[in-house]
Amino acid sequence: MVANREVRDWLLAFTFGATYFSSVVIVVGGAWAYMWGPTTLLIPLLNVVVGAFLAFIVVGRKIARLSLELDALTVPELLAKIHGSSVLQRVFGIVTSAGLTLYAATVISAVSAMVGTVFHVDLRLAAFIIAGVMALYIALGGMYSVVWTDALQGVVMSSAIAVVALLALGRVGGLAGLEHVEPLKPAPITLIVDLALLTSIAVWGLPQLLNRFYTVESPKVVKRATGLATFFAFIVSFGSFLTGLAARQLVAGIPPMKVVPTLSLELLGEVGAAVFAAAVLAAAMSTADSIALTVASAFVYDVLGVRSTRTVRAASFLAMLVAAAIAVATLSLPKNLAEAVTAIFKTGWTLTAGAFLVPVLATLYDKKVGKTPILAASIAGMLVSIFFGLAKALRIALPTTITTLSFTITILASLAVYVVARMAAMLRK
Repeated sequence: MVANREVRDWLLAFTFGATYFSSVVIVVGGAWAYMWGPTTLLIPLLNVVVGAFLAFIVVGRKIARLSLELDALTVPELLAKIHGSSVLQRVFGIVTSAGLTLYAATVISAVSAMVGTVFHVDLRLAAFIIAGVMALYIALGGMYSVVWTDALQGVVMSSAIAVVALLALGRVGGLAGLEHVEPLKPAPITLIVDLALLTSIAVWGLPQLLNRFYTVESPKVVKRATGLATFFAFIVSFGSFLTGLAARQLVAGIPPMKVVPTLSLELLGEVGAAVFAAAVLAAAMSTADSIALTVASAFVYDVLGVRSTRTVRAASFLAMLVAAAIAVATLSLPKNLAEAVTAIFKTGWTLTAGAFLVPVLATLYDKKVGKTPILAASIAGMLVSIFFGLAKALRIALPTTITTLSFTITILASLAVYVVARMAAMLRK
């Protein structure tokens, strides 16, 4: 579960980056840029600065030190040990299982769009095949094998994205050729801001990424890995969005979710596009394996209290199958696929980050905080995120600004409840 705590700096940087950036940023990120234009570059900017660079500085070193001192194997266990509450461990374990399973579904949906388009296979069939391969692969290996395969997959995905982005920019005359790119539809500024925050600061509270800091032998490794992790984030995130922007001038009249696959065929030909599809699959696998292990350990280890490696392996296999079923249902929806995947992605990340972000930061930086404010903040984040998810699923009409800022509102609600509960606890003393 923690790779024997033997991970070195360069390996940490690559496994963090490969877990952070999945097929969603490549395919869906490109679709966002294609639909909404240059304004979307705010998303990769915050990904690099907040999601990578500051994540290592603000939470990475402290998480690494505390996990070593308390011998914690999961994020819920760390919070439970610090606050002396087994209830916290179970609550956070349940949230992890639910939220990250939804995220895994979006990963499978995005890579299915890529592979299905390049190889001319039905997207739903592609989803089942890909999920089956990943389920088997994940069940066979633990965290130690995952960090090494993540590093290899990270090299593949970053190299492929860099090549496609450079070729696309070359076709449009470089960065200057993107200055006057017209968006497919008006850019929803509030949604873009919310997605930028969701895909950056949310990282500070996502268990599958925080767990990466558990695998090092000392906090010094985290410090040395910061620069390389930031560079990796720059290549992958900016490369994906710049490719989507260039696609507005190079391909037209196709669904946004098929923009990056179609452009890869245009730039690289059948063989080159197949190699690029493999890179997207690598991106999906490097994220999905981490998610499956995190979901399995959360449910088996944190919720049920079972200390069995065999049970965790079986649970990771089942987690991928459940995610595949959700992905197939998403791919079958009779509406815009990019919007459907975006909605499920936002729900999964918002639920998980809404429950973890404020509690994690409060635990790391407020040494006198008790379990009550932590639990209150987590429950508030969960309830607000669930409300937005249900409103979307049931098509409940909400003001557009509120709907598009669902993540921001969720985090602010969690923070407000934490502050109130913290002040109440201080007054009681």
